[in-house]
Amino acid sequence: MMPGLSVPARISSFRTGTVLGAPFSFLSRGFLSSALGLILAFSPATPLTAKTLAQIKLEEIQKKQNRLMEAYRRETNPSDKESLEFRLIAIHTEYAALLAKNPENPAVIAAYGLYLAQIDKGDDALRMLLKADSLDPTIPQVKNQLGNYMIEQANFQLALPYYLDAIRLSPKEPLYHYQLANLLYYFSEEFVEYEVLSKATVEDQMFTAFKSAAELAPDNMAYQYRYAEAFYDYPFADLNEALSVWDGIFHRVQDERDKQIILLQQANCHLKLGHLEEASLLLDRVDDPYLDTNKGKLLREIEERGVSPSQGG
Repeated sequence: MMPGLSVPARISSFRTGTVLGAPFSFLSRGFLSSALGLILAFSPATPLTAKTLAQIKLEEIQKKQNRLMEAYRRETNPSDKESLEFRLIAIHTEYAALLAKNPENPAVIAAYGLYLAQIDKGDDALRMLLKADSLDPTIPQVKNQLGNYMIEQANFQLALPYYLDAIRLSPKEPLYHYQLANLLYYFSEEFVEYEVLSKATVEDQMFTAFKSAAELAPDNMAYQYRYAEAFYDYPFADLNEALSVWDGIFHRVQDERDKQIILLQQANCHLKLGHLEEASLLLDRVDDPYLDTNKGKLLREIEERGVSPSQGG
């Protein structure tokens, strides 16, 4: 299997896609790797007459790369996957030839660096991306990937400005807001301990970033789900608004288990709001044996707070 970007244990244990330990099906399909290893085409479409030969060749290489990567991600047959991996790695020679003719072209260097990151050539990728950033500090994909690299090294302080720069350069790209939010979530204690940010600033910016990602990508269910979860982490969150977000997700998912997981989340929100009977009614609708443990935790909390589950039936 083709190696991906390595991620420290504390980062790879993303809680996204879980509720009380239950996985949410549409968030378990390579979501993390696609977020941390995103390869984007560079400038928007330009009239053909205005393009240089380097730009035309670069677009050809990237189109081939993206087609192969998409096929690689979809392929399940091991032998076919290995063949696609070989073809992806072979693109290296095309990038090297283009770079030899354009040694100071920041777009070529950046694309090559992003490609090297994608095939797990971390040190070479970092060298190329730093060079591209020094030649042209306005490429948001480069800022994002440098932020990813810093996270892999657990260097949260250096990751922060790269992600902020990516957002500044491309404020409507939801991925960059999502990356920032996860950085603040997973390193919240360190940001406060080393006095980089106050606890209130971390909480506020993290919640805002998850919200921005969800609003900018309304069809990305992973972002919607993580935004809904973020209400639990924000002390000033409106849980009634959280219920509305969960309800929106509920009406868009098809998988029955996913729907029942959302019912658990809604019940959890109602419990936090003190709506014990509403929570009990929602739990009555959860009958998937796979969710019995999680359902039981919430039922016990209802009982401890003085409402019999039978009252919701």
